[in-house]
Amino acid sequence: MKWTNKGHEFDGVYENLKTKKKFYLFGVGMYGKAVYEELKKMGETVIGFIDNDSCKQHTKYDGLTIYPLEEVQVKEDEAIVLCISAHDRRKLFQQLFAAGYKYNENLYTMEIFMSLKFVYGLDKMYVPAAAILPSSCCNLNCKACLNFTPYIKQHRVLNFESVKADIDEFFSVVDYTMLFMVTGGEPFIYPDLAKVLEYVGENYRNKMHFFQTITNGTIDISDDMMQLLAKYDIRVTVDDYRDALPETGETYRKVTEGFQKYGIEYDENKVDYWIDLAPTTTDHSDWDEERLQKYFQGCNIPWQDFQHGRLYACSYACYAQVPGFAEEREDEAFYFKDYTPEKKKELMEFRLGYNAKGYTEFCKHCAGFMAINDNIVTPAIQIKRSDNV
Repeated sequence: MKWTNKGHEFDGVYENLKTKKKFYLFGVGMYGKAVYEELKKMGETVIGFIDNDSCKQHTKYDGLTIYPLEEVQVKEDEAIVLCISAHDRRKLFQQLFAAGYKYNENLYTMEIFMSLKFVYGLDKMYVPAAAILPSSCCNLNCKACLNFTPYIKQHRVLNFESVKADIDEFFSVVDYTMLFMVTGGEPFIYPDLAKVLEYVGENYRNKMHFFQTITNGTIDISDDMMQLLAKYDIRVTVDDYRDALPETGETYRKVTEGFQKYGIEYDENKVDYWIDLAPTTTDHSDWDEERLQKYFQGCNIPWQDFQHGRLYACSYACYAQVPGFAEEREDEAFYFKDYTPEKKKELMEFRLGYNAKGYTEFCKHCAGFMAINDNIVTPAIQIKRSDNV
């Protein structure tokens, strides 16, 4: 979205939100439970949950009933907060709009809801999710890699002091984030991963709900690392590529058994298909600004990367700089060195999708994220390092 009233884009939304005193949370999964816990700390009133899973309906979570949507009658001083991952929302929005709910009137996403409650209501900086990428290196070379690994000639690897500086700068501004992720590349081949995780855990664990990292399930993880993950309650997403890489099955088994042994929460990401961002074949250069703005808004990437003191408008536009598919642009990042408390609402707006152009230049060469990308491909197909797809 293009800034037209910087620092005030959500003023009207918050004025309406202030009239809402009670809330239903749509979704009783990881995010719904997390939002519920945070709202309890803030003294907000949650009156129930909504879920489409018939097995959950008419049961209770923490004493509150879980309803099907059709049994909920939202009053004038009530609203629904959608607590579902961003790339699973399209059908839910259709369902809610068909039922008569109106976006940012009596229906809010968890990102907008929590951001407004923190920034307008508490005068604190809230970021829904952010990621740091210490290294672009990976042990795999997957065709259609979302980090563009096959195209990278010179990987970007940051030393620990640089990563530490980014972490400190981020949390000098951000009071709380729902999810803070250390990503890659393959994080578990980054030599200073343990130091990074320990530094965040010791200094900033209280500033985040979820502390998370990711692995492709093909790398052995030591007992010392397992103990570190458990100590700081670090959640791990494990990509399951065993169909494409059956030879990695034993390593995958050992890794997941290790998580179970040490009580580490983990998500097994069994991916049946990938999307291809197709940066070498996509050409939107003839699109006008309005079309690019709508495209960027519909892409709906759920996280943003923080590197070199900058929060990037799009993670993939950031990643695309390493192989040379995109250039560093000042108007596509929020520079924390320029931050002052008076810019709190501007930073919030940027994190929620606003920027100077309303899109990134990489949009002209990207097929888009999950909601708008029809380039479906088989996951984790390996190509030779010398190949350039």
